[in-house]
Amino acid sequence: MSNSWQEAKEVLHTLKKNGFESYIVGGAVRDLLLNREIADVDIVTSATPDEVATIFLKTFMMNNQHETIIVRLNQLHFEVTTIRGETLTEDLKRRDLTINSLALDDEGEIIDLVNGEKDIYAKVLRSIDPQERMSEDPLRMLRVARFVSELGFEVDVELRDTLVRKKHFLKKVAIERITKEWIKLLKGDHRNSAINLLVETGMYEELPDLLLNKDLLEQFTNVGALKNESETICWAIHCLCIGANDETPLKQLLLSKERLRGVSSRLSYYKNRKKNEWTSLELYQASIQVALDVEKIRSLLKEKIIPFQELNLMWEALPIHNRSELAVSGRDVLRFFKKEQGPWLKEVLSLAEHLVVTRHCRNDKHAILQALEKRSDEL
Repeated sequence: MSNSWQEAKEVLHTLKKNGFESYIVGGAVRDLLLNREIADVDIVTSATPDEVATIFLKTFMMNNQHETIIVRLNQLHFEVTTIRGETLTEDLKRRDLTINSLALDDEGEIIDLVNGEKDIYAKVLRSIDPQERMSEDPLRMLRVARFVSELGFEVDVELRDTLVRKKHFLKKVAIERITKEWIKLLKGDHRNSAINLLVETGMYEELPDLLLNKDLLEQFTNVGALKNESETICWAIHCLCIGANDETPLKQLLLSKERLRGVSSRLSYYKNRKKNEWTSLELYQASIQVALDVEKIRSLLKEKIIPFQELNLMWEALPIHNRSELAVSGRDVLRFFKKEQGPWLKEVLSLAEHLVVTRHCRNDKHAILQALEKRSDEL
């Protein structure tokens, strides 16, 4: 078991010692039974957040309606939530799927009130009162598709019918929540089964901001495995699958500016790479990480690539890797040309980089300044 699991059990023991019921619940118990890596361990307790805060030294109150508090123990963080309803039974029956309705007590005993363990071994996604569960939080419908992608499970007939009937409620879900599930869905080992579910139920029609249709979804099924790829690569793939050459379609998804910039640079160099091999200058301007990502994108789209090792050797062979390694500074240039600082300085330094990277000039202060002087008419 992971360290987080052991620490979580310590949280349970502490709560029990103070007179409160407490259990590990949800995905952590499911993944324990599936022998999958456990990412997050969630805990429910009969204690209120205020009572939890008095028991543990380091806690952080979450500003939400679910009565959740973060407990920090030995550098790890656990979400501790007050049991929903009057009893654990009521709490577990209100969860989205039976496979997520399992609990584990401090003695390591599994509590299964809805045959969730049976559904895990039968590889079935089922819900107790699916219409009620999906209506409570419509994002759960997309989560069903995401679990199909991650686990490869079949969807129970009653739940599938509910997805068809209730899918229009997906339009009410905040786009930030949609995008998180969509990326997880794309990364799953059984992504194509999940995409088939989106098509068969028509759920994709209720995700207008993702700009999907049947033909475009087919493009995703031809992409290589994304499980270990960054979100930036996944969003670049998304753009290419929906026929976009830049990040414009992503701007309505409220992604971070940093993410948009990352996708933009990769798509730009991917577009160039479709016509040309990497040159020293383009590799320098791109950076090795962007270049490797572009080749990874080409690989995922079944296009011919330059082996990563070869690309790394090209990078290592560059005379410089960023402007800070340039043998001249802006101050050197100002002093040499005896001019006031202005926009021209940035252009001169860019030219100096160009000359050094393309080996028209050694990375030596005197050599660079002499080369720039010869081109002074262009400056």
